[in-house]
This record gives sequence, structure tokens and C-alpha cells, in this order.
Amino acid sequence: MQPNTFITFEMGFIEQHLTNTEQIVHKGHLHWFAYAGGLVLIAALWAVAMVILAFNAPEIWAFVVVTILALLVGYCYVWLVSKNTEYYITSKRLIVKKGIIQRNTSELRLVKCEGVMVEQSMLGRLFNYGTIKITTGEVVNTYRFIASPIRFRTKLNETLDKIDISKSLEDNL
Repeated sequence: MQPNTFITFEMGFIEQHLTNTEQIVHKGHLHWFAYAGGLVLIAALWAVAMVILAFNAPEIWAFVVVTILALLVGYCYVWLVSKNTEYYITSKRLIVKKGIIQRNTSELRLVKCEGVMVEQSMLGRLFNYGTIKITTGEVVNTYRFIASPIRFRTKLNETLDKIDISKSLEDNL
């Protein structure tokens, strides 16, 4: 007997929009590197603020504080968006859900998928993130900063193989 390879999650937006014969196979998400640039900028400005404080330049201090606060607000927004961006591989589709208040979803029917590519930079390999590119005809769907992209591609390819097997069985009947 083959173990159940599908994953169960709490009932959420995606689960409410699955068809009767569809199941979630894998849930992916953005890697924290997607918002790491903001952290580096905040740290750099904090260092500048400490230097300004050391040289006792109060006229510039207010500008630095306002800038750091603006960056923190922007960083919080980017962090919330990234935490609310989810990638679901189901037995029939790839579903991307984005948004906090306003929700955007996109779907890619897996039967239309022709190729899956993973691109990882040196940092991507080191920190385990990358870009997934899925080709459908002449269109390339690109998903950046995916955490564990090799695992994501493996799960997607396993699902595509199951679709191909069931499709060839239907064709032979």
C-alpha cells in the first residue's frame, strides 16, 4: 500500500477553492532573502545614525531618525507581503496567493506546463533560495526568492509525472 503523499493544512483560502478531486501536494513560500535588502539598509542607516550621534550633529539626527522610521515602516510592509505570499502545488494546478488586504491569486494548470527550471546564484545556493521558471508554450512564468527551490521543483515534477501517467492511462482506455 502506497502512503498518502498529499499534505493536509488548516482550512484556508486555497482549500476553499480546490475542486472535489484536487488535493494540496506542496506549500512553498518566499525566502527571507526577499526582504533582506531592507534589513541591510536599515542596519547601514543605524550605523550612520550612531556616527552622527558620536559627532553630536543634532541637525542631521532628526533626518536620520525620520529616514530610519520610514524604512522600518516600509520593511514591515514588505515583510507582511512576503509572509502572505504562498505558492501551492495541487494535484492539478500551481496557485500563487499574494496580498494582505487586497488578495491576488494566479493559477497555472499543470497540464499546460512544459518545463521547470531553477536558477540559483551563489548566495541562493548558500541560503537555499532561488528563482523557479515554468514554461507554458512561449510564456515563461517566473517566481523569485522561492525558499527550497530544488524541493519545490521536485514536488512539481512528481505531480507532473502523476498527471502524465493518468493522462496516458485515459488515452489508452
